Amino acid sequence: MITKGNRRGGTPILIEQSNFRHLERVPVETKMFREEWLQKLIHEFPGLLPIEEIDAAFSPLIAIGREIATPAGYIDNLFVSPEGYITIIETKLWRNPEARREVVGQILDYAKELNRWSYNDLNECTVKFNQLYNNNSDGLLATYRNANGLEETEEQNFIDKLSKNLKRGRFLLLIVGDGIRESVEDMVAYLSDSPQLYFTLALVELQVYNVDAANNSLLVVPQLITRTREITRAVVRVEGIQPDNVKISIETDLGIPNDSKNQFGRKLNITADDFFEELTKNCGLLTADFARQVINDSEAMGLFIEWNTGSFSVRLPDPLGSGLKISLLNIDRGGLFYLGYSRSKFEKLKMPLEISYRFTADTAKLFPGIYPSADKPNIWNKYTTLKELEKVYIPFMDRMNAYVAEITEFLQHQEIESD
Repeated sequence: MITKGNRRGGTPILIEQSNFRHLERVPVETKMFREEWLQKLIHEFPGLLPIEEIDAAFSPLIAIGREIATPAGYIDNLFVSPEGYITIIETKLWRNPEARREVVGQILDYAKELNRWSYNDLNECTVKFNQLYNNNSDGLLATYRNANGLEETEEQNFIDKLSKNLKRGRFLLLIVGDGIRESVEDMVAYLSDSPQLYFTLALVELQVYNVDAANNSLLVVPQLITRTREITRAVVRVEGIQPDNVKISIETDLGIPNDSKNQFGRKLNITADDFFEELTKNCGLLTADFARQVINDSEAMGLFIEWNTGSFSVRLPDPLGSGLKISLLNIDRGGLFYLGYSRSKFEKLKMPLEISYRFTADTAKLFPGIYPSADKPNIWNKYTTLKELEKVYIPFMDRMNAYVAEITEFLQHQEIESD
């Protein structure tokens, strides 16, 4: 499935004290606009890319390579996230039709080549990158440690995750250009040629405007144009030799068995796929299936699922459209289940905290040894487990549904009174 960003025209306006002026967009024909300039900009300021809008697992970006030689060509920029996810970036200026036709196929070729690499290969690449650009010989672990902090006990876990993502091709492929055309957006048909890789593809346009030409001050506006929400794949396994003892299984959509996908109606992103893989390993398939049911039922109530790399949260979007999301519950990959912390959102929305306190107290009664925290009465004193939740699932969801209705009713009544 492909999601295209909504394009909207408009020129940024700079307001300085009582004056304003329209900013002039830097034309792509100028000498400043070179692919090398784009690569350097992305290397020095990776935060300007809208990575969290695509998949938070790939954020924040830690630079580990530029102009990396592969048999398919040179990878412009290479990044890794603290969770071991890899981002491949191809910068492209759209001055000729040939570049537009070839760019998607080119970045897919880079992904195929990187898929053959080991952790040691990537570590050597990082050492060369640091020697060339950063005046040191740091490898992957040292680069991560300098950028994001890394405890010694976490090092092996990072190596394992990164190695797994290399092997499975769990990459974010990011094409960054100065003016991406609609024809390029349609070229994601190339994706069907690489079903063996678990990648996400996105196209990002960087619009550059002059703010102060004398001081070389620029305004850069990143715009997410297109991204793939999921890459559908199918792996057929045939086990057994004798005709009466042959077992056939099919896995689709990032490794989730197709019967689970049909049962719960979900295609998962890369973060969710890893979550369920680890939850299944830690707690078993039945517990993982129950977690999917929680997601499915929560979404049926109009709630929002927010994915983290090791957990997910169920949140209630403010029905009045402020953009705030009230945290209701959290489930982590170890099978632990607990209420979300909602106090700050209640205060911002000017809602009485007693609504949250009642929900906490009522749900605590459903679980052995659980009661509201003494200093934070809108959360429990300790976590419980998905297995405990499953025993009281219906009354818990009924109470959560009533909680959502109470919040919604209060906010709507508050809006009517303010009018």
